Amino acid sequence: MGGRLRHSRRKAIIGGLLSAAAVATALSGCVSQRPGVPTPSAAPSPSLSTIDETPQQLAGGWQVVAAGSRVLDRSRNAYVRMNMPPGAILDPTGRRHVTGGEQLDIVELVGDKVITEKRRITLGFGLGLDPWSPDGSRVVGTIDRKEPHAMGFAVTDVATGKTTEHWFSQGYNCSMCSFVFTRDGKEVALPIADRSQGEAAELVQSLQLFDAQTGRPTRELLVKAMPQSPFAWSPDGRQVVALTDQRKQEDVQLIDTTTGEAKPFPYLAVWATADALLAKFDDGVLTLRPDGTVVADASLSDSMSGPLVLGPPAA
Repeated sequence: MGGRLRHSRRKAIIGGLLSAAAVATALSGCVSQRPGVPTPSAAPSPSLSTIDETPQQLAGGWQVVAAGSRVLDRSRNAYVRMNMPPGAILDPTGRRHVTGGEQLDIVELVGDKVITEKRRITLGFGLGLDPWSPDGSRVVGTIDRKEPHAMGFAVTDVATGKTTEHWFSQGYNCSMCSFVFTRDGKEVALPIADRSQGEAAELVQSLQLFDAQTGRPTRELLVKAMPQSPFAWSPDGRQVVALTDQRKQEDVQLIDTTTGEAKPFPYLAVWATADALLAKFDDGVLTLRPDGTVVADASLSDSMSGPLVLGPPAA
């Protein structure tokens, strides 16, 4: 009964969004469209499914790799209970997690047990957003020191435990100085701050990219928002789903990385394929087209609970 109620509530919410889109479509013929806001197109109701204790594949072979205290054991294709430390962040495969702070701990998970503390270094590692490379082989974090004052980023290789530090020779005007890998894992992005609203917002003026291996500045993108994970970038890197204000999870935009053209996007999503995105929403996962249309809705069964972690197919 609870599962049916949850589906009904989600269907009502999404139905309301689709109805609003239909109204906006009708009105667009009578009034001028606000610049930068795409005109929604009519769409059929999304297909409904349930995520239960038997793992299922989503668009592009993606899966829920963690739901609350349950983590996907890919070898058994089953969810097992795992109590992770506060602040731990799973890698994209769900096979290890990392915690930062005064020391960086990378821990390997097998089945329902933590079998080995893979790497531990002391660095003063600020993880910030999703710190993992797309393949889960590396971790990026912010590093800083007081004497002499400097900041930069460090990348740790999971297999070897080697950490490479990259200190900036020049200052970068960042406020929330976090780093995120690009989709191909070759670069990391830093948000350059837009301080036009002072401390009232955490706006972004542009993204500065660096070579993840050498630390060399590579390019600056006219993207006035910050992606939250490597999979926020489309597979070809030409679009990105990002937050314009890092304090407001609802200020989401879909941005052309070449021109900087931005359009509102309904959910903070990741790209599963070139034409399908996934978004965590109301104890479940929505599948969307790049125009924001919801085409599928998979909700958690009563035996499962959030928060959710999504991951791509394991290599």
